Amino acid sequence: MNKLNITWCWPDILNLHGDRGNVMALVRIAEKMGLEAEVHKVVNFGDEIDLDNTDILLLNPGEFKSCEYIVNAFSRIKEDLDDYIYRGGVILAVGTTGASFGKTIRKLDGTAVTGLGYLDMECRERDSIVGDDLICKMRETGFDLNGSQIQVMDTFLNGDIALGDVEYGYGNCSYEDRREGARTENLIFTNMLGPVLVKNPWLAQELILWAMSSKGVMNLLKPDEGEFELERKSLECVRRYNQTKQNK
Repeated sequence: MNKLNITWCWPDILNLHGDRGNVMALVRIAEKMGLEAEVHKVVNFGDEIDLDNTDILLLNPGEFKSCEYIVNAFSRIKEDLDDYIYRGGVILAVGTTGASFGKTIRKLDGTAVTGLGYLDMECRERDSIVGDDLICKMRETGFDLNGSQIQVMDTFLNGDIALGDVEYGYGNCSYEDRREGARTENLIFTNMLGPVLVKNPWLAQELILWAMSSKGVMNLLKPDEGEFELERKSLECVRRYNQTKQNK
């Protein structure tokens, strides 16, 4: 029962920006919380995804064109995915991969793909790339989150489903848009790279708490506050640096 099952989807395809570090962070923090962490890799788009033995479903960033393949893969098991989300299963989709969980994925050539529809949003491919630091405050938890962004799509949300509110950086669809990512239940989409769970281990801890709570496992060990001191100092360094850019 005290095992955390992480299903890592298509690691050799969704492999941009060194975000395999997200898996390493989940395993490391789970161990600090007294859990055994087991990672299951789904290698090819046609391979089985065992959601019955999944607590956290992880999709790292890939190329924009991968979204259509992700949608097709999950559409084959849509009822199982519906059930997984209903029972509180955790999904983290990073970067362009998050578009797969929206309603519409619109390409530069004008064609569109219907997404999985869990997040009420439309994602549109950009003809240029936005690169910057990104800092936001996560709604509900109040956590400060930080990372970098290499953004090749704009995301237009319908309704109040943002993951967080931007303190610094490009929002979902502009610098004026102060919303970052999206969330419904335990499904999170974020534009933050870094990898996001390495730079924000408190988020990794929260995802693990959600996942284990859904299994009825409560009162887990929590790492001492000092365990994350280096990452918190790093965030403050980034804040100070970004302040110098804003003052120019």
